[in-house]
Amino acid sequence: MTGARSTPELAAKILSAAPERFALLGFSLGGIVALEMAARAPGRIDRLALVDTTPRPDPHPNAAARRSAVARARALGMASYIEDGWARSVAATHLARADIKGLLIAMAEDLGPDALADQSEVAIVRHDSRPRLGAITVPTLILAGADEQVCPIAAHEELAQGIPGSNLILIPNAGHFALLEKPADLAPHIRQWLGAEAMDVDLTPILHDKEQA
Repeated sequence: MTGARSTPELAAKILSAAPERFALLGFSLGGIVALEMAARAPGRIDRLALVDTTPRPDPHPNAAARRSAVARARALGMASYIEDGWARSVAATHLARADIKGLLIAMAEDLGPDALADQSEVAIVRHDSRPRLGAITVPTLILAGADEQVCPIAAHEELAQGIPGSNLILIPNAGHFALLEKPADLAPHIRQWLGAEAMDVDLTPILHDKEQA
């Protein structure tokens, strides 16, 4: 997810390094890129999963806001970028989850502002995937936190309505980072989507959910 500054460019880069045929799961910006990959190489994708993402183009006013956020991250540090978006990143019930926030900050700091700048351009320079959804014919899973604030639930409904035979599942008490907020709730759906070959894969490390009952 680095080394490119537009969604088409990044999709082409990933496809150039991918196996001839593969299952594809994309989260957030990764889902946007996954949709571009599906449009470019439909015969290479065995199945598709889209998690907390959107098929919509980036609204024009977002470009200035994204670039301003990058400049702020350069000046104040990557932790500030996570702090600024934290209230919209998770469900209200997870706002006190220091483990998730700490992980996001660590990932952001590891990635750095240059990668953030590139990924911001990828988010800005992208196609409207909605007219292309009907051409997706592989098994498709759509997952979203029910309390999603970054990629609207309405956008996930557009995915489900546009992709024939797709399945939309909302995860209760989870927001944009549903994969981290409620991993044990997502994992069974991903297992089923992967099919029989997933049954021998040990998912225990990602099933550990630190949330208090």
